[in-house]
Amino acid sequence: MISRGRTMSDKELWSTIKTKLAADQTVNQEIYNTYLANARFVAAPQNAFFLVIQSTFGVRLVEPLLKQISTLIKEETQVTPNLKALSTDRWEKEEANLLKVTISEVQTKKTSLASKNYEFSFKHFVSGPSNFQAFKAAQATVQSPGKWNPLFIYGPSGLGKTHLLNAIAYEFRSLYPHLKVLYISSDDFARQVVGNLQKGHFEIEQFKSEINAYDILLIDDVQFLAKKDKTNEVLFTVFNHFAENGKQLIFSSDKLPDQLNGFDMRLITRFNQGLAIPIQSLDFNTAKAITKIEFARQDLTNRVKDEVIEYIAQFFANDVRKIKGSVTKINFWIMTNALEGPLDLRMLQDLFKDMPTSNLGELNTKRIKEVVADKYGIAVKLLDGKARVSNVATARHVSMYLTKEILGHSLSQIGAEFGGRDHTTVMSGIKKIKKNMEASAEFRKNVEAIRNKIVS
Repeated sequence: MISRGRTMSDKELWSTIKTKLAADQTVNQEIYNTYLANARFVAAPQNAFFLVIQSTFGVRLVEPLLKQISTLIKEETQVTPNLKALSTDRWEKEEANLLKVTISEVQTKKTSLASKNYEFSFKHFVSGPSNFQAFKAAQATVQSPGKWNPLFIYGPSGLGKTHLLNAIAYEFRSLYPHLKVLYISSDDFARQVVGNLQKGHFEIEQFKSEINAYDILLIDDVQFLAKKDKTNEVLFTVFNHFAENGKQLIFSSDKLPDQLNGFDMRLITRFNQGLAIPIQSLDFNTAKAITKIEFARQDLTNRVKDEVIEYIAQFFANDVRKIKGSVTKINFWIMTNALEGPLDLRMLQDLFKDMPTSNLGELNTKRIKEVVADKYGIAVKLLDGKARVSNVATARHVSMYLTKEILGHSLSQIGAEFGGRDHTTVMSGIKKIKKNMEASAEFRKNVEAIRNKIVS
């Protein structure tokens, strides 16, 4: 017996539906008597139903009636059914696989359960200069569904795109409980498409109908759908349905739409028709805030010194997952070593001695100056001097900016480290770099490359 808000058995349900079909004058009674009257009715998890018909020819004759039968099922059960018709031969060959696909659909829904978790809400998303625009765009999209469509959030892996998409899904569910929201990874989406394509035309059309029944669709890491032509065709169709009906689409990617390879230009054009917003490498303060929250989440706030929090933030600012992973490693180490006092920097260095971060403690202004000077092809001493040649001045300002971002030093401290300059001079130089990064994507990319080299 299947329990979907009703007490009748599957056999009773099918008997009730057959009675209504037999009495319906719009139903071809020859088709009913030959194929439906003796059809096998199978119910599966997640509101899936199968009609097993004698022959493939019979399936084709019955398919036009599936919508009507689905309506009758819904009337009796108060659920929206996923109904499919199959021949007896195909059912016998593929029964296990078909039920496995149904379970796969359950797993996809389990994936979306993360979106119902309060941890994945706007309140728990740490916003800073590096992700402020993306965060505001996410909030605006939730406040006005369909206005910013699609919302396309892009940036390197590990900076919080998945968290933000889950937060968007959570907020939609909280504010608009009447809307159907689907968050799905690109891998799950592709797997569902391929599985249904292999079964036949009806199944893939049914899959598209199921997706189109949602009001909000979020697809994470859409770049992994590149070079999947059939999957892209399905996505294109789904995209058009959502756009034409004013339903919200949200995508995340590691690249701008125009930089995505392996996609039909029609899809690229549609990605571009909405709002594309970047998430950039985390600034020091945002990374530090995330690190502190993760230590608190694992009940370690009083078990580590501030210097440990700062160095974790400095070295893993390019990947939130690594921040969380490093905190988990620290948690395990503290637990297994019965540490009495708080973890300090010396202990941290020993703990991470086999990791690329073994140079903890060597990240300082000297390191920043050396990397920047090498990038601009100048002597390190020029950064502390008074030369105002264009490339020297730019290198100096970049060094000041990165010292502030990576090390979190005060303006006065930075001034002292760069030839005894006044804090207002430092502030002016940092502002110039920020302005140039906003105005030029290439300049921003170069500065981020320097930053990555410094902390690697």
